[in-house]
Amino acid sequence: MSFYTTEEQVYELFSRAGEIKKIIMGLDKNTKTPCGFCFVLYYSREDTEDACKYISGTILDDRPIRVDFDWGFQDGRQWGRGRSGGQVRDEYRTDYDPDILLIV
Repeated sequence: MSFYTTEEQVYELFSRAGEIKKIIMGLDKNTKTPCGFCFVLYYSREDTEDACKYISGTILDDRPIRVDFDWGFQDGRQWGRGRSGGQVRDEYRTDYDPDILLIV
């Protein structure tokens, strides 16, 4: 997901799978800016499964996104877990450029 994707864009896309309970944008722990992931919570498991099945691989903000099932959000998980505050996966990439491609 792009660092510049807004919560409104996420809502517009993911609401196609069902009624959204809450969206939590992933933030860089140090700068408190978006770092390319989010949590989308649905009211029903069926809607969650539909999002994983039908939305993963679609394009959002000019980038393909990956949607995975998660057992639930817990406070503290909104922060990137990398040493720099962002995503761990970005610290090991040699071709990393946040403006080119970032998959959620």
